[in-house]
Amino acid sequence: MNKQQFGNFIAENRKAAGLTQKELAARVHVTDKAVSKWERALSYPDVTLLEPLAEALGLGVEELMACRRIEVRKDEEEEEEEAVENIREERPVQNLMEISRENLKSERRKHVWQTALALALMLAATLGTIWYCSTYVREQLDNTIVLKETVGNENYLYVENQGHLLHLKCGADVDFNSITLESEHGDERSYRMDCRWNRRTYEGTVSSCEATGSIILGGMMDVQFEVERDRLFWYDEVNYTSEDYYPDPYSEPRGLLYLCNFRFWTGKWDMETGEWKDRETVLLVEDCLNAVVDDIDGDGHNEVVVRTRWPEKPYMVYDWCSDNQVKEIDQYWLDSVSPELQERLLTIPEESARAQARLGSHPPVIGEIL
Repeated sequence: MNKQQFGNFIAENRKAAGLTQKELAARVHVTDKAVSKWERALSYPDVTLLEPLAEALGLGVEELMACRRIEVRKDEEEEEEEAVENIREERPVQNLMEISRENLKSERRKHVWQTALALALMLAATLGTIWYCSTYVREQLDNTIVLKETVGNENYLYVENQGHLLHLKCGADVDFNSITLESEHGDERSYRMDCRWNRRTYEGTVSSCEATGSIILGGMMDVQFEVERDRLFWYDEVNYTSEDYYPDPYSEPRGLLYLCNFRFWTGKWDMETGEWKDRETVLLVEDCLNAVVDDIDGDGHNEVVVRTRWPEKPYMVYDWCSDNQVKEIDQYWLDSVSPELQERLLTIPEESARAQARLGSHPPVIGEIL
């Protein structure tokens, strides 16, 4: 017996009984789609349905299994016995076993697909959790705030974290206007912030920001470099030099960098005493890579252009802001500067490495050395 033979037999007897697929399905307690699959040789009925199916078609189970109806005439006992014997020869038990095996295979396939789907969902959930945990960080930071910024109607705070600037959008509970970066004495204020940010983009949100009451004092080493002089802001002459030269503790992943402080001041050097007289600090830029004096905006007044330690906000400019005769120094940020300024803002290690690269690619001859 095959599925096609079995399906044709069911369809023939259903029609002979004057039943539609839907009516037969109702008697067997299945859907009409199941009956359609049997008749189209797409599947066998479940073993438990064979008896009610045979009864609904007016057949015996052996007739259903043999796909053959027994025609019995009371007055012809010999023909009846011959018909029964023919059915037995067609091995209805084997047919029943075939249907049972087919049902078992179908159940196994269904179980395999269900198991595979469950495992796939578990794997996807696990991978999603791992990705989320490796990408997003939720932590409380005790740190200073480098920059406050308002873009459109949104307020942002920039906070340093391991050599990068976190770009944090302020939540509704953050009092943005009350946040001050420095104390009245010019020292940096520390804040405790509840943050959530992305490790890859360094962007996130801050849900609370409260002052800790701590003040951060700068200065790490007392190293003096050559003093330079130039016109700056509203002064005819300002002295400036780098000081406190030290390694950046967070720079190792992108190559070792060195930070320094740049001090700008007025005063006169006394050759006799070896000291500065009437010294007054105009500007102190802390923890930067380098700084130069240049008229970057072409207004006739020099500004201080600073190369910061953050790749997210690489350049800062200190400019003279004169409003109603009140002389103040303002600051703003740039993402890029001219190639000439980039050259001037190279650090000492970077200039040394570039010189070594030139020597390596173009070995000097004796005449050049002399």
